[in-house]
Amino acid sequence: MKLKAALLIFFATLIVYSNSLGGEFAWDDEYFVVKNSRIRTLDGIASFFTNPSTAAFGGLAKDIYRPITVLSYALNYRFSGLDAFGYHLINVLIHSFNAILLFLLLYYLFNDLSIAFFASLLFACHPVQTEVVSWISGRSSILALFFYLISLICYVKRYRIFSIFAFALALFSKEMAVTLPLVLILYDIHFGEKTKWKNKAFGYLPYFILTALFIIARSVLLNKVSQTGWWGGSPYHTFLTMSKVMVSYLKILAAPIKLCAFYSIRPSQSITAAGVAPSVGILILIFGALPFIYRRSKELSFAVLWFFVTILPVSNIVPLKALMAERFLYIPSIGLILAAVLIIKRLSKKTVVAALVASTLVAAYSLRTIARNEDWKDAVHISESIVKIDPMNSWGLTSLGSAQMEKGDYENALRSLKKAVAVSPDYSSARNALGFYYLERGSYADAAGEFEAGIKLDPDDAEMPNSLGIAYANLKKYEDAEKQFKAALEKSPAFVTAYLNLGALYETKKEYEKALAEYNKVLSKTKTRSESAFAHIRIGDVYKKTGQTERAKEFYRKAVKVCGDDLHEAKKAAEERLNGVK
Repeated sequence: MKLKAALLIFFATLIVYSNSLGGEFAWDDEYFVVKNSRIRTLDGIASFFTNPSTAAFGGLAKDIYRPITVLSYALNYRFSGLDAFGYHLINVLIHSFNAILLFLLLYYLFNDLSIAFFASLLFACHPVQTEVVSWISGRSSILALFFYLISLICYVKRYRIFSIFAFALALFSKEMAVTLPLVLILYDIHFGEKTKWKNKAFGYLPYFILTALFIIARSVLLNKVSQTGWWGGSPYHTFLTMSKVMVSYLKILAAPIKLCAFYSIRPSQSITAAGVAPSVGILILIFGALPFIYRRSKELSFAVLWFFVTILPVSNIVPLKALMAERFLYIPSIGLILAAVLIIKRLSKKTVVAALVASTLVAAYSLRTIARNEDWKDAVHISESIVKIDPMNSWGLTSLGSAQMEKGDYENALRSLKKAVAVSPDYSSARNALGFYYLERGSYADAAGEFEAGIKLDPDDAEMPNSLGIAYANLKKYEDAEKQFKAALEKSPAFVTAYLNLGALYETKKEYEKALAEYNKVLSKTKTRSESAFAHIRIGDVYKKTGQTERAKEFYRKAVKVCGDDLHEAKKAAEERLNGVK
């Protein structure tokens, strides 16, 4: 019976998420996968654990340390290259395995097949999970829960060595896993054997030591603990704001109708601010009721506490760059989903009625998830879904404008990007995106203006100086362009495109030795065949310009060889140049 239930959960999850498999790379996927040259090879696996810059291209790498997730992307690339289907498929499969692991854990805890089955099925098909499952960048959350549940199951079954090892893998997948030691304590309080707490504390020690070592390693490698400062300027204002966020989480878990991929939330400055006092009151009532809940139902107490304990890492106790996100609910949602199933079973006197109510929820959530997967199929659709819910969301407008521009819809792109800047003049990403629009349309002076404004707002960004350099080069401000390309490389030494642009600038200035030096740097740094091919072509061009035709032919041939049979445009360019050299 357990096997049939597990198989049903697995295949139901695959069916619900099957329409996500045709999705494209969107948003952060570009930085974690498409532009991340470090995942192009498995030769430097150790660097995933020692060098945070391997996590992503550009600024994202400064905030996260997730080597197991990076390794998973590298393995994905090894077998499917940059075919998004393969990455989506792995996400869906791991999510399906997570649902089965949750089923096993809950069965071991409650010895009740119906509770384990319906809670796991509801978790698998809940619409709030779409951000994690249907978005390739959600991989870290899925992997973290996979190892998190394995560790918990091994702890319950007393396979402690395996449990500790799985916990380490969970930590290295995503920081959310740090709550596992607290969940182990919750388990022992609610379901564990009645033994002396001294003995239990000794058992927890390896988990807390591992957590401490991970936090220290992460802090040292990233050279920081928090991602940003306190929201609203102080811990108090952050607390007020997060009280509203917590209640909002409860709402979208119960009724996942208006889901948003980017929640625009203003920090609350006072207890009298809209929605703050009622939210604080609701949380006080929940925590005040916990002793009563514990006496009446340890199962329900465990479920409620699971939510509040596992959501601690994203409660902005340590400030993050986001106040609220659906991906933060992937692990915590288990608690409230389990609580809902327990309440349904307790309120329904007949098992058939409870099963009918739960099945209705599963069906409703599944249909909503299938519909929500369509929003995540590309950047245009998911951005449109944000703006539909929140028309003044500058992040959503910027994302929509960028996606429209990529699709060639320039008229609507300009409208979206101008509105984004108007809504939030101090939002650097909106300035950057509008600058890209002007750059692509040949309005170089306008582009330079937007990039200059964006750099003042975000001095650490590496892409804007590179883009500003392109604008200056087209305006024939060559010295200014050179400074900007070098500034981009100072911020991101692995930024291959900036080396290519700097080399092209030197070619324009007929400083050919300097151009060759930059192109050779590309060959020494790049892990991608396309970048290597273009560097070889550029080197061939320099030799051709300087009359060294045999050397030019040599590098054009190398470019053709590097291209193989799949880099058609680069190969065509190299072959045309080779045939054109006399």
